Amino acid sequence: MMKQRSRYAPLGLLALVLCLLSGGSLWAQDSLRTISGKILDEKNEALLGASVSLLQPDGKLKTGAVSGKDGSFLLKHVARGSYTLRVTFVGYKTHTQSLQVAGSNLPLAPIKLEGEGELLEGVKVVGKTSDVVIKGDTIEFHAGNFTTNQGAVVADLIKKLPGASIDENGKITINGKTISQIMVDGKRFFEGDPKVAANNLPAELVEKVQVLDRDSEAARLSGFSDGNEETVINLTIKAGKKKGLFGTAYAGAGTSKRYEANLTLSRFADDNQFTVIGGLNNTNNAGFTDISSEGNQMGFLMGMGAGRRGNRGGAGGPPRRDANGILTSKMLGGNISHTLSSKFQINANALGGRNTTNKLTDRWQQNYLTTGSTTETGKSTERSDKDAYGANIRMEWKPDSLTEIIISPELRYGHSRGVYSSTAKTLEDATSTLINSSTLTQQTLLDNINGTLRLDGSRRLSASGRTLTLSARLGLENEDGDGKYIYSLYDRTSAASQDVDQRIDSRTRGLSYQARLGWVEPLGKGFFSQLTYQIKGSESRSSRDAYDADLTGAYTVHNATYSNEFRSDYLTHQVGLALKRKGTGYDLTAGVNVESSRISSHSVVAGVSATPLTRTTLNFSPTLRLSFKPQRGTELRLDYFGRSFAPTNEQLSPVQDVTNPLISYVGNQDLLPGFQHNLFGRFSKYWTKSQTSLSLFGRGQVVQHDIIQRSLYDVTSGKRTVDYTNVDGNASLGLGGFLTQTLPGKKFSLRLASFNDLARSHTYINGEKNRSISLRLREELGLNFRTTGIDMTLKGGFGYYNASNSLPSAVTPATKDYSLGYTTNLTLPLGFAFEGEATYTTSRGYAAGYNQDQLLLSAGLSYSFLAGKKATIRLKGYDLLNSRRSIYQNITAMSSTLEESNTLGRYAMLHFIYRFDSFSGGASRSDLKRQGPPGPPPF
Repeated sequence: MMKQRSRYAPLGLLALVLCLLSGGSLWAQDSLRTISGKILDEKNEALLGASVSLLQPDGKLKTGAVSGKDGSFLLKHVARGSYTLRVTFVGYKTHTQSLQVAGSNLPLAPIKLEGEGELLEGVKVVGKTSDVVIKGDTIEFHAGNFTTNQGAVVADLIKKLPGASIDENGKITINGKTISQIMVDGKRFFEGDPKVAANNLPAELVEKVQVLDRDSEAARLSGFSDGNEETVINLTIKAGKKKGLFGTAYAGAGTSKRYEANLTLSRFADDNQFTVIGGLNNTNNAGFTDISSEGNQMGFLMGMGAGRRGNRGGAGGPPRRDANGILTSKMLGGNISHTLSSKFQINANALGGRNTTNKLTDRWQQNYLTTGSTTETGKSTERSDKDAYGANIRMEWKPDSLTEIIISPELRYGHSRGVYSSTAKTLEDATSTLINSSTLTQQTLLDNINGTLRLDGSRRLSASGRTLTLSARLGLENEDGDGKYIYSLYDRTSAASQDVDQRIDSRTRGLSYQARLGWVEPLGKGFFSQLTYQIKGSESRSSRDAYDADLTGAYTVHNATYSNEFRSDYLTHQVGLALKRKGTGYDLTAGVNVESSRISSHSVVAGVSATPLTRTTLNFSPTLRLSFKPQRGTELRLDYFGRSFAPTNEQLSPVQDVTNPLISYVGNQDLLPGFQHNLFGRFSKYWTKSQTSLSLFGRGQVVQHDIIQRSLYDVTSGKRTVDYTNVDGNASLGLGGFLTQTLPGKKFSLRLASFNDLARSHTYINGEKNRSISLRLREELGLNFRTTGIDMTLKGGFGYYNASNSLPSAVTPATKDYSLGYTTNLTLPLGFAFEGEATYTTSRGYAAGYNQDQLLLSAGLSYSFLAGKKATIRLKGYDLLNSRRSIYQNITAMSSTLEESNTLGRYAMLHFIYRFDSFSGGASRSDLKRQGPPGPPPF
């Protein structure tokens, strides 16, 4: 235990130092005053979310605030002098008035805003703030229209947004796109890990949630897209909370030994941000991305004998956070964004923590055969402890107005320990005859460390826009695994059981690199051209040594059959030419890329070296990007790009992995690199006066030389052999969108979202090709009612999944999931508030025992007190009927799998929440000023 405490001592010291550094003096001065008031509409009803700004005589922002539920606002720390007060609210005319702050606090008479006024079907619309506003490439959600509970974090807010979902692993998806980064006021926040902001930042600080597509650094510097766009969220902080020291601390204890604790401390000052976050809980709230899991700990564990499983996906409706069992998490981290000068700024963060998972799983899998089918059922238990540490720095240097250089090093380390055990059996469906049964026990230990270094730079060579750009990436990976594996298998073809007792050592070393050089040339009359050359490569080395037990039980006998070495090298050269035309209301880029790929592989089995193999391919792909904005609030966008990908070592290695007697894998050194063709389109429209937002989007993908599995299944023993091959024809198509509408009368709003996917995939089963076409639909409809002190939402959902296969024996029934949910938040007198949630779901079409009808109830009562209601006590009960089930289905062209894992169950939690702050003003610059293109090039 002493050793355990010493491991985390540096983290505690780091937290203490960071807190001391952030605690600058912010003492109020006697000369500073407050300005208070209330914002009302034409009917003298309070307006929530009105933006209040106090401007200095030169027009710069002094401070700001957002009106509360009763319409009130408070501007603190105002020095004596003359100011202009500006109040804005969507659907109302801007209000301005001159103020003179003298020797006392200044209470203002209620400010009544005048509606812009538009007749819509005979009804005058002067509604509340719109739920969603579309501004060019950015979809902007007004956080005040999505009420969250006391103590809620950003993730709770995101889950209420139309078109948004968060899966069981914390992955955020909005409108079908995965969120790779969450920013705060336009600045990077824990680079590359959106979980940190989502699960730790208080939702009450957020004024707006902005979703936008961000170009890569290389594309931003050159002005030409390179197909490496990512989707990010930018959280804008409420105007009155952009400058000062603030934070939230909470602690909770509950039944069933549940507990939660979290501290978030931030200091914002002009362009500088500093945040410290710490937390621990056993309620499935992973406060950060599990770095060590990225080292394929589960892949290593499954490769030892449990059999590799495909990714799980819900058959309808969003997945739940408790799908991975019960998680206990501890974490501590810090993030800093600092502008050292007008030429140099830095963003850095460090993060460390531990995740412990306890999971129980019931599993059902139907295997498709050319004739007939078999069914596997089993139970497993898993415990894993994963320590993760990471740090990265982003340094941006602009030595002059023509040059920009960005350097970004990153380092991550993970250490994990796992214990896994399972029992399983396989039956022949036609006769219900037992084919085999097995037991497995294994222990694993895995260490992985990886680092990357990124360099991006640009130099403008002429005033007309001639620009030279350079981007480079270097990545290193080192992974070591050690596992003990005991497996016992009985099948009907053997007189006795087959037993394996081994220890396995594995090692992986990887190197990846990339360099891209670009030249932008202005052609005049709004035309620009770009010539690029890119080299990208990777080298991977892996080895595995198996040891059998000797007479003493020690693992000292080397087993060459189960041991191997393998290496692969991948290299691509790409040359591209693009032409760009930028005109009034539109931006069009078109081009072509030529890419040559080479892959080579070499294996060593039992000390015998195989002949190295090398394959080359040549691909041509056009590029296209169109952004058309005929008028404000309207945009049509189209993007097409192609991208190659390489087979993994596992897919290439010709060494047969026979660790698991039931399933063995063998790679294929003749595999070609694959190539993806990707098309994405979006139409967005926002009507300001009627407060209607519409966004329609579609995506398509076609893959050349896709890499698929081929399966040979022995129905007499239940043993499967899997290898890999290339195939053409795999494709997918996605269509969806959302509509939000504020209804006449202001208090109601309608939210509609739709997501639909059609996919075609292929596999080979016992030599015969099986083509699978799957259709997945997810539809959501919500009605929200908001008035003073009341926020209620009624939401319905429908999910449909169906897969058809060309093999007549591979028949799967369509699954249907229906849900109806109701949430309410009531502000009661004397500082009390009530929150409640009821969700009824019913599912049909699943295997026997997996169809479900469940009613989930949660309710809580809170009491806020102290000045400004900074302290809150909350009692909340979760899953009051103890009816939650965690069921997932995954259907491929080879099998259909259902899993059910353990959940948290019913529990109650008593929380104490405390919010503290010392603000001195608002921001004076655009939240997203860092998002636009830099000075060069001027297009």
